[in-house]
Amino acid sequence: MQKNNKNIPDGTRDLLYDELRLLTEAKRRLADVYESDGFSQIMTPAIEYYDVFDYEGQSLGQEAMYKLTDSNGRLIVLRADNTTPIARVAATKLRGQPLPQKLWYKQNVYRVNNDYSGRRNEIIESGIELIGTGGIKSDLACLSTALRALGALGADFVLEIGHAGFCNAIISRLSLSPQQQREVRHYVNTKNVVSLGFIKNLSGVDKLRMLPRLYGKGEILDKAAELAEGNKEANDALATLRQTYNILCDAGYADNIMLDLGIVHTHDYYTGIVFRGYIAGAGEPVLLGGRYDNLIRQFDCDLPAIGFAINLCLVADALKRTGAMSPKPMPDCLIHFSPSDFAAAEKLRRRLEGEGRCVELSLFNCYKQSVAYAKAVGIEEIINLAGGEEV
Repeated sequence: MQKNNKNIPDGTRDLLYDELRLLTEAKRRLADVYESDGFSQIMTPAIEYYDVFDYEGQSLGQEAMYKLTDSNGRLIVLRADNTTPIARVAATKLRGQPLPQKLWYKQNVYRVNNDYSGRRNEIIESGIELIGTGGIKSDLACLSTALRALGALGADFVLEIGHAGFCNAIISRLSLSPQQQREVRHYVNTKNVVSLGFIKNLSGVDKLRMLPRLYGKGEILDKAAELAEGNKEANDALATLRQTYNILCDAGYADNIMLDLGIVHTHDYYTGIVFRGYIAGAGEPVLLGGRYDNLIRQFDCDLPAIGFAINLCLVADALKRTGAMSPKPMPDCLIHFSPSDFAAAEKLRRRLEGEGRCVELSLFNCYKQSVAYAKAVGIEEIINLAGGEEV
């Protein structure tokens, strides 16, 4: 039987060279934004009990999780989501600590996607959770950090903002089965207006078809108000969204924000403001976030919260594609030396690096081999401290 010792599982990738440099630089820039905004880093285990993710409204079924058992036969899973384990920590380890808890992370999540879907099963995420305060001030603080985080990546970006309560209020007024509600949410989120018309026995289809079209600047709020006529929950959501949008525009973010009343995230735990961010070169959102005031109740602790996650795999792909962020510069100088010249080589390297150069020490004993290596990797200058043959 042929061994899979030269392949990797579907949905995973080896990260090499410039791609990994871009990923590392993106992590650093995002960490700088989070830390400057007063967030502290947290890390949760890569494995959790399945019970952590088994709650009402959880959109990730067992089939989407990597499952195994511990020595006692209990079902455990690889971390399928970052927000839920951090909610567990907030309700247990951090219970009774001063609020708000401002937490940031960079860690992987693991989800089983269909074969040949092209999606990664191992995703590197970076994000924040602001736990313990509700209201518009917390929303604005989180949205501001999201905007600053996207801006730190160096690419053109836009943040789309909506409200989970608006779409939910419209859908709740229609006679839909749970299965139909899931279908509607999926079609609205993907802006699939045509498929909305094929749901059987669906009343109010005209209203649903309008939801994906409610996208743009402030003017779409008036159109949304027509759709929400007589629906108090929908109108309350619009009032919150209008206030949030106007404040962000006044703060100088008008060019980087859009409104989208059709945002319906995969996770069902969102309750208020929801948002997603795009950068140039990425064909799908690299940032997903929103308010989830009911999630931490699953762990017997009632705390409001809001946060977001950035898919660093998509970010690295986009930055590599567009060249918006330069990877760490490659060496422009190679120092060839003999072992007895090592101290002189180190001294020279430090001096050149102080002048802004990127310097590498040759590992070859033969000067010709150093020359061949420099040509192969694109190093333009060679300094020979060992004497001997010159080029």
